[in-house]
Amino acid sequence: TTAHRAQGRTVDTAHAFVSVITQREVLYVAVTRGRESNRLYVDTMYDPDADTQHGLPAERDAGDVLRQVLEARGADQSATETIAADWAEQHGIVRMWAEYDTIAGVAQRDRYDELVTSSCSGVPAEQVEGLRDSPAYGPLLAALREAESFGLDVGLGLPRLVDGRMLTSADDVAAVLHGRVDRWIQASGSPRRVAADRIVGLFPRLAGVTDPDMARALDDRQALIEQRAREMATTAVENRQPWAAQLGLPPSDPFRREMWLGRLDTVAAYRERWGITDRTVLGTREPSSLEQEGQWRRAQSAVEGALAIQRDERASVGAVGQSVDRPISREGAEL
Repeated sequence: TTAHRAQGRTVDTAHAFVSVITQREVLYVAVTRGRESNRLYVDTMYDPDADTQHGLPAERDAGDVLRQVLEARGADQSATETIAADWAEQHGIVRMWAEYDTIAGVAQRDRYDELVTSSCSGVPAEQVEGLRDSPAYGPLLAALREAESFGLDVGLGLPRLVDGRMLTSADDVAAVLHGRVDRWIQASGSPRRVAADRIVGLFPRLAGVTDPDMARALDDRQALIEQRAREMATTAVENRQPWAAQLGLPPSDPFRREMWLGRLDTVAAYRERWGITDRTVLGTREPSSLEQEGQWRRAQSAVEGALAIQRDERASVGAVGQSVDRPISREGAEL
């Protein structure tokens, strides 16, 4: 697929083809799709007109090709736009959440290693030999983290998934367990964790980290995500951006206003996380992964919460006006 069509998707591993004509924005999308790894395949002998070329083009160093790509923006930008774009790229929610998620994965690695080992204690040794060396082991651990973000108890669930069906015929135990955990998540229905356990009501927060450096790194990135979400929400309200305007005006009561803005923080974070830029509130495309499906539901709940606060505000001041609490469809119909 193209990088443009892949925007907003998350996969286990991503493999991107890059040449000297690739633009910087396209490269950024391509190298942020993979949860476990992102690989670049660089064309070091790109020929813009192979039909008229005599002989092979000169080979270039892969690093030189990538440096040229990083200098090739898709459109001219003013100095102000360039500064703003660079700041957003460095501090944006996509990057900050990717860093938070990576650090959280490292912090939980030992616990998940122990859980997988103990869960497979009854499986013949020859079946689990080389389990951690399997290409599917990393995705298995990522699936366990995703299950916990859905409120599922992996300490109880994984041993049951191991015991539920025999693994004697499995060539790759990690791959089989990864598939079982994914199906378990799908069968679990709606995420059950409350918003208090999530950053801006969207991303799973990791608690109980004992390493002070990792804890500090997680806290720093959480703060940046919260700051970015609030900035986008308030900017959208002040500029009457269409998606925010559909959620009404800020309540006059300070307490209700803060609650209402908190819901908009969630929606703004969802929009940036999945590259939604149109007038609709939650976009028009179907969620493309379990991660996006769960976040879509939380963002939908935030929208409903914002509208409920608006109703309370109108009732409290006796305002009479046109209702704005028409439901949002998954297709992203405007309210």
